[in-house]
Parts: sequence; C-alpha cells; structure tokens
Amino acid sequence: MVAPKSKAKAQKTKIDKANKNVLEEQKTQIYNDSKIKASATKKEESFLKDKKKMTIVGAVALLLVIAGIAGFMLTQENETDKVEEAVKLNIEYYNTRNIDAYYDLVSQNSKAQYNIKLEDIANLLNKVQYDGRTITLVNISQITIQGDIAQVAGVVSIKDNQGTQTAQFAQTYRKENGVWKYEQKMTESTETSSTAPQ
Repeated sequence: MVAPKSKAKAQKTKIDKANKNVLEEQKTQIYNDSKIKASATKKEESFLKDKKKMTIVGAVALLLVIAGIAGFMLTQENETDKVEEAVKLNIEYYNTRNIDAYYDLVSQNSKAQYNIKLEDIANLLNKVQYDGRTITLVNISQITIQGDIAQVAGVVSIKDNQGTQTAQFAQTYRKENGVWKYEQKMTESTETSSTAPQ
C-alpha cells in the first residue's frame, strides 16, 4: 500500500507536469502566433511597399504621357506658327516683287517637278506688277500638318487695276531641311496669275 504522502506527492508531480506542458503549449502557441503576426505584418508592409512603388511608377508613367502629349502639341503649335509665317512671307514677297526671296521660298520639289527657274518667277512678278496686283491676308482658317506637308486654307483680299475682291485660297507647303517652303504649281506661272495668292 502506497503511503498517502507519497500518493499526494505523485499526484502533485503529475499536476505540475501537466501544468508545465500547458505552459509550454501556451508559450509555443504565443510564439507561433507572434511569428504568424510578424509574417502577416511583413507581408502587409511588403504589399504596402509594392503598392507604393506601383503608385509611384503609375504617377511617373502618367506624367510622361502628359509631358509627351504636351510636347507634341507644343511642337505642332510651333510648326503651325512656322507655316503661318511662310504664308505671310509668300504674300510679302509677292507684293514687294522680291524675286530672289520669292524664288527661295518655292520648294525644291516644285522647282524640280515643274522646272521652275528664277526667270519664271521674275516673269510672274513682273506681270503681277503690271496688273497692279497686291494681296492682303484676311485670315488663315485652317492649317493641317501631316509629316512634312502642310495644307493651308484662308481668305485674302486681292486688289488690282480692276478693283478689289475677296477670295478663298488653299495652298500647300512642304518642309525642306527644317524650313517650310511654298509648293508653287505650274498653273501659277506667268500664263495664269489669276489664282491667289501666288
């Protein structure tokens, strides 16, 4: 027969052991929970960092797109201004009978295609002078640029020995070596100077 003291001691040892096991399990559980929590926090931080990176990359991409569009529009606007300036120079050289400057403003493409020489321009502007013709630009209603070709439409006032009239015009300009040049047509030679502006 086991003595009651010894039995109580054995039971206490058993309870202590059970309590120790429970404590160990709780510690393990707490450790695992903290590990899981730390891992989740890490993943969350990683996700937030990735999200932040994605937001920054998205913002930079959007800025680049906006800058590209703005740059293109600025370039187009700049080219439109240059075409408009070429139209005004064309009219100015026509009105002042500046043969050399007018000839320089004619595109190489036109010169080659229609075999336009300096004397052809001299004949044209001499006839214009004889007719007393001057042109005033009323407005440019449209400039359409596609690559190196610009189409220009607008209204001019034409004054000559017969009086003054208003007419619509449509012209083509070609960009050659970075400069917009007038596409002179053969029909605008000395034989027919009725289209305006020349």
